[in-house]
Amino acid sequence: MKEQTFWEHINELRKRIIYIILFLVPSFIVCFIFSDYILSIISKPVGDLYFFSPIEAFSVKLKLSFLCSIFISFPFIIYQIWKFIEPALYSNEKKVLIIGFISSLILFYSGSLLSIFIITPIGVKFLMSFSTENLKALIRANEYLNFLLFMTLSFGFLFQIPIIMTILSAFKLINPKFYSKNRKIIIFLIFVASAIITPTVDTFSMLLLAIPLIIIFEIGIITSKIVYKEK
Repeated sequence: MKEQTFWEHINELRKRIIYIILFLVPSFIVCFIFSDYILSIISKPVGDLYFFSPIEAFSVKLKLSFLCSIFISFPFIIYQIWKFIEPALYSNEKKVLIIGFISSLILFYSGSLLSIFIITPIGVKFLMSFSTENLKALIRANEYLNFLLFMTLSFGFLFQIPIIMTILSAFKLINPKFYSKNRKIIIFLIFVASAIITPTVDTFSMLLLAIPLIIIFEIGIITSKIVYKEK
């Protein structure tokens, strides 16, 4: 562990922020250039998107480009945060945090991509099926983007369950036996939560969320037992 002065910390923080900005700006530019293509992909379930003010189309493209650039740059941002805090850590702490960061990123992207390309399109198509000759959908671009963002973040954070379980067991707050003992109840609650979260009422969409959550819950039990034994 390396000791640093206050100003050394400030200079290091400044350097990391500059690196992040230098990575984000070109990412944003690239995403803005391809914003029409990105919109064509994410809007497939609903078809055409509409805007209701002169500036809204431009602002939606800016918002989409910013969100996509953050999504793409997130691993790099985490890496810069890691490089900032690394000198203050002991070797055993570094090992734990590296595993935690990598696992968290993999799980977050898995949940997010599952939502973007599978769950949300299926859910939206189902909801759109309720339109009739006298009831037509006119989807506002900004509202659809907000809905997609909500679904993406929700699934991304839901997939952090194993990380939370492992942390709770690592700090001896919950014994892994609790998860195993209450497995049936927790799995039932996962199905209930999946039925509530998914934007449709069909069983297939619910299973698309519930099954991955059950798998990562089981992974969480395994990792919880590992860290609990080490303590």
